[in-house]
Amino acid sequence: MARRASASKKIDTRTEEEQTSDRQLYLTYGGPWAVTFGGPLLVETAHAVLAQQPTSLALAALGVAGMGAGLTKLVARMDEVAKRDKDTRVLHLVNATAVTAGATLGTVVGLESSTTIGGWLLVGAGLSIGNNLWSKLHKKAAGERTGGKWATLEAEIGLAKHELKEAKSNGKGTVTATIEAKDGATADELARKIPAMTSALKLGTGRITHTVDDDDASQITMRVQVADLLKEGFPWPGPSAFGTGFGDSPLHVGRYEDGETVKVNIPGVLRDPQELTNGNVEHAIFQGVNGSGKTQGNAGMITDAATRSEVSIIIVNAAKFMQDYGHIRHAADMVITTTADARRFFKQLGPVIEARAAYLASKGLARWEPGCGLNFLMIVLGEAADYADGDAYGKVLRTIRSSGGWVESEIQRATHDQMDTSARANHPAGVAFGLSDGAEAQYVLPPEAIDAGAFPGWGNRKPGYSYWAGMGIPQERWAVVARTYAVDRATLAAAVTAGLNVRTPLDSITAQAFGKLWENRTFYTTPLLASEPGTGIPPMPTTPPATPAASAAPDAPTAYDDQELEDDMDVEVDEELIARETADLEDALAKILEDDPEPGEYEDLSVDKEVAPPADDAPVLELGGGDDTDQLTSEQGRVALYERLDQWVREGKLSFAPRELTDILLRLGLRDTKRWFYRERDRLIEAGVISEDDSEEGYGRYDLMRSPLADGDGK
Repeated sequence: MARRASASKKIDTRTEEEQTSDRQLYLTYGGPWAVTFGGPLLVETAHAVLAQQPTSLALAALGVAGMGAGLTKLVARMDEVAKRDKDTRVLHLVNATAVTAGATLGTVVGLESSTTIGGWLLVGAGLSIGNNLWSKLHKKAAGERTGGKWATLEAEIGLAKHELKEAKSNGKGTVTATIEAKDGATADELARKIPAMTSALKLGTGRITHTVDDDDASQITMRVQVADLLKEGFPWPGPSAFGTGFGDSPLHVGRYEDGETVKVNIPGVLRDPQELTNGNVEHAIFQGVNGSGKTQGNAGMITDAATRSEVSIIIVNAAKFMQDYGHIRHAADMVITTTADARRFFKQLGPVIEARAAYLASKGLARWEPGCGLNFLMIVLGEAADYADGDAYGKVLRTIRSSGGWVESEIQRATHDQMDTSARANHPAGVAFGLSDGAEAQYVLPPEAIDAGAFPGWGNRKPGYSYWAGMGIPQERWAVVARTYAVDRATLAAAVTAGLNVRTPLDSITAQAFGKLWENRTFYTTPLLASEPGTGIPPMPTTPPATPAASAAPDAPTAYDDQELEDDMDVEVDEELIARETADLEDALAKILEDDPEPGEYEDLSVDKEVAPPADDAPVLELGGGDDTDQLTSEQGRVALYERLDQWVREGKLSFAPRELTDILLRLGLRDTKRWFYRERDRLIEAGVISEDDSEEGYGRYDLMRSPLADGDGK
C-alpha cells in the first residue's frame, strides 16, 4: 500500500516562479469566464431576495451602481499609479463599466427570462473572448516593441524581477527603456548586471547608463547608446549669444551623443536658464590625461564667454600659456604665467572678495546678479597641480562664489597627491575627459554620475569626449557622453577679437581691490597665431579694452610686445660691429685684472698657512649703527619700515626677504631688534599688508600685498 501511494503521488518539479506564472495565467484567462458564468447565480439570488420589497430593491440597485462606480475609479487610479499604458487602462475601464451595468440591471429585473439570461451570457462571452485575445496579442506585441533581446537577457543574465515596460528610440542611436523592479528587486541589482548586459549587446563600456525615479525607487530608466554619433564631431556654431550679458543665458560648449547641446550655467543665476537649474556657483575640475581635449574644450568655453558683457576672464597657467591659449590670449583681462605670481594672486583675492561682498551687501544683494554693477570673475587655472595648493587657494574656493566668481581647476589627475582633498571637495561640479583608468572619474564626477554608469576610460583616443556634471546641468545628463566642439584656432581668435568691442571693462571696485597686481598686470589685445595666409583674422579694433580710471597706472604698460614672435624674426648681423665690441670687452677685462691686487698678494696662501693679522692702520668695515645720533626709536623704526614697504609697492616690487631691511634694524636703539621685527611682521600680516610666501622656493620671504600707508600717500 505504501508503495502504491508513493507511486501514485505526483511530484511537482516546477520552480516557484513557474508556479506563480501559471497561477497568473489561470487568473488572466479564466477570470473573465468565471464572471460570465458565475455572475448570474449571484445576481439572480440578490433579485429573488429583494424583489418582494421594492424599497430594498431600489436601495440595493443604487448601492450596486455606486459600488461599481467607486471600483471603476479605484481601478483607474491604480492604473495611473502603476503607469500602465493607455490600452490597458481602456480595457480595465470597459470591464469595470460592463460588470457594474450588468450587476445593477440584473439585480433590478432579474435573470429568469430567456432574454435577460441570454443577453448576459452573450455580452459576457464576448467580453471574455475579447479579454483573452487582448491578453495574448497585447503581451506579444509589447514584447516585440520592447525588443526581442530582452527575453534573452532575462534568461541569460537573470532579469526576471526587472520588467521592461516600454522602450523607444530617438532616431539618433539612443534607446530609452522604462524598467520596473518587482518583488523587492532594486536598481543596484540591475546596475551590477549592466557590464554583462553591455557585453551581451556587444556595446562599449559606459554605453548603458541608468537613473532611478526620486519618488519611486522601483521605476528605473535605462539609456542605451547603440551608435556613436560623436565620431565625426560637431563644428563650432559660433558664439551662443554674442553681445549679451554673462548672466543672460548659458554658455554652449559641445554636443551630447544624442545630439542635444551641452549648456553650462557658470554664474549660478541666469535670466534665461534654458532648462538648466538656477542656484549657487559651482566650481569645476576639468580632469583628463594629456591629449584628451581639455585645452580645446576650455578654449571654446572661454571664447564663448569672451563675446559677452559683464564678465572678466583671468587665466593662470604657469606651464605653457602661450602654447595653450596664445590664439585667444586677448580674451583674458589678466594673465598670470609664474607660480609665484599665481600664489600671490590667490592671496590678493582675499581683499578682492571682501570688497566685492561689501559692495553687494550695500546693494541689498546676497549674491552676484546680472546688472549689479560688478563683472563676474571667470578664473581658469591651467595645469593647476603646479600651484593650486595652500590655504589661500582653499579659502578662495570657499568664499568667492557668492561675490560673483567661478574657479575652474584643470588637472590631469585630481588625486590627493596632486590636489588637496578639501580643495577638491570645494569643486561641486566636474568634467571628466578621457582617463587611462575610467574609475578615476570618481575624483571629479558626483556619485550619482558614477552609479549611473559614467566611465571615461578611453584615454586620449577620443579627444573632446567627456562627461559634464553640475553647473546647472540636469542630473539625468551627467552620465551622457558629450564631445566639445571642433574648431580651428584662427576662428576662435577672430571671435575673441570681435568680442573686444562688446566686453565690459573690469569694475573699479574689483580693480582697486586688486591694487598693484591689476595695475601691473599682463594682458593682450591681439592673438598669437602662425603667419599663414587666409587665416580670416579681421583687423584689430582701433581701441583696446578700457581700464577703469580708478585703477589706472600712468607708468604701467597697457600691452606687451610679442616676444615669442620677435625671437623667430630674421635679424641682420653686423660682423664688424661684433668684432669691435668683442675687442673692447677684452681690453676692459685686461684692465680690471691689472688693477686687482689679489692674484699677486694672496697667490702664496694655502689652507695650511695662517693669515697674518691686519695692520693697526688697516681700514675697518663698519656695518653702521655706531653713531648714537643716527639711532632710531621703536616708533621711528616703524615709520622707516612702512616707508620702505610703501616705496617698494610704488616701484612694483612684489616680495622681499628680511635681510633687505638690515640697514633699518641696525639703526634701532633697541637691545632685541629681532623680537621687534617679528612683532612688526605679525602686525603687518594681520593687517593684510604682507603675507608669508608658502612656496618651497620662497621659504623665508614675504609677499607685498599693499602699501602699509593709508592710500599710499604716507599719511
